[in-house]
Amino acid sequence: MNDFDIPHPGHPASAGVRLGPEWTSAHDLVNLYLGIALLADNDLDPEEQRTFMRKFGQWMPNVALEDFEKVWGQVMALHRSLESTERRYGLYLQSTINVLHSFGASKDKLRSIIRDLVDIAGADKKLHENEVTLIKAAAVTFGLSADLRFNVKTGRVELVLKDAN
Repeated sequence: MNDFDIPHPGHPASAGVRLGPEWTSAHDLVNLYLGIALLADNDLDPEEQRTFMRKFGQWMPNVALEDFEKVWGQVMALHRSLESTERRYGLYLQSTINVLHSFGASKDKLRSIIRDLVDIAGADKKLHENEVTLIKAAAVTFGLSADLRFNVKTGRVELVLKDAN
C-alpha cells in the first residue's frame, strides 16, 4: 500500500456528498489537480492535462494506465454530478483536508503538492485568478502561505511558499 491507497470511506464532503469506500487519497490528488486544470477556469487545456498526468505519475509511478483512468473517471463522474460550481469547490476543499490528513506529518510532501498545483496552473502560460484562489486555499489548509505571480517575460508562474505564522 502506498500513500495514495489510503481510503476515505464515508467521509462527508463539504459538497454535500458522501465519498464512497472506493474514494482514496489518489482520488483526492486527482480532484486537486482537476480543480486547478478545470474547475478554476472551466477549460481543460491539453498542456495542463499533460502536466497533470505527469505529476500524478510521479506520485504513483507503479499505477497502470487503466487504474489511473478508473480513478480519473470516478472523479470526473462525481465532479459532473455535483452540477454547481459551489459544490465542486466544496469537494476541492474536502480533498485538501483529506490530503492534509494523509500527509500532515510531511510538510515536504504537502509543499510538493502545492508546487504541482502551480505547475499545472501555469502549463497553459496563463494564471487565472481562480487558480490562485484554489492554490492559496490548499496552501492555507496545509499550514502554508503561497504567494504567486505570473512572470510575463518567462511565461512561468513564480511561487514563494512559506510556513504560515
